[in-house]
Amino acid sequence: MLNRLVSLSALSLSLLTMLQAEAVKLTGANGRSVEFAGIWEARPEGLIVVTSAESSPVIVAWDKFDLTKLKTEQPALEAARQRAVFLRSAQPVNLGLFAEILTATQVGSEIRRVLDEPSTVKVPVAFRTTTETTVQAQVVTIYPTVWDGLFIPPVTAVNQRSKTETETRQITPDEITTTPRRVLQQFARTTDVLQSDRRALFELNKVNPQLLEAAAQGLERIRASLPPKQFLANDPTLQTLAQRLTEAIQTIRDLPTGQTVSRAQQDRIRDFLTLADHPILR
Repeated sequence: MLNRLVSLSALSLSLLTMLQAEAVKLTGANGRSVEFAGIWEARPEGLIVVTSAESSPVIVAWDKFDLTKLKTEQPALEAARQRAVFLRSAQPVNLGLFAEILTATQVGSEIRRVLDEPSTVKVPVAFRTTTETTVQAQVVTIYPTVWDGLFIPPVTAVNQRSKTETETRQITPDEITTTPRRVLQQFARTTDVLQSDRRALFELNKVNPQLLEAAAQGLERIRASLPPKQFLANDPTLQTLAQRLTEAIQTIRDLPTGQTVSRAQQDRIRDFLTLADHPILR
């Protein structure tokens, strides 16, 4: 069984040392109290634990614990055990040294939370000017007259007056509520994009630099809490999480400083948005 476990030799021990977490105490089947520096996950066959920040992970079978006391000492751990046994799959625990480290599912949840965090931003205001001209006309008949011995026949004349009014109205709001995901989706569009819309998008980021910067900072916090590769399944999506988050952070921070978005940037944005909704992170 232990050959299925991964070694902590490449794990960043400095990260674990910085986590000032208390040891997790459980009662063994022999009635004695046992301390673990960290508990990573519950599996159908037992717990994945480390006894210290420098030790390698080991699996401890469930029959080594007093399961009756486990319900009262660590009810969340007992619930994870029951789910693991019932579903026949590993369940995250994250106790002790692992308290600040996210599971793959939590990583996906946190990324989506950052992307879908609503924010009220100021937007470039558009105005519309309309001009209306009103014309009033009146037909006037001058009756026949005799003037200085001359007969003047009736004459028809037109009296006309015109009035021009100009009105300027604001046709867009001063502020809108949006999310980083919506803004990034607009940047990633390659078809049916008007140049005026693109300029407005860059202007929005120029006026509201905090929108994408807050998203970048949120992704940095997630990256700092990623589980070590050794604790992730041997899947390309999971094994490259740190690298892809780094690329996304850099791309997001580059957007407000430019006036154009390159095809490479658009590809990275689309890849990141796809990653956020990847089934393996749910």
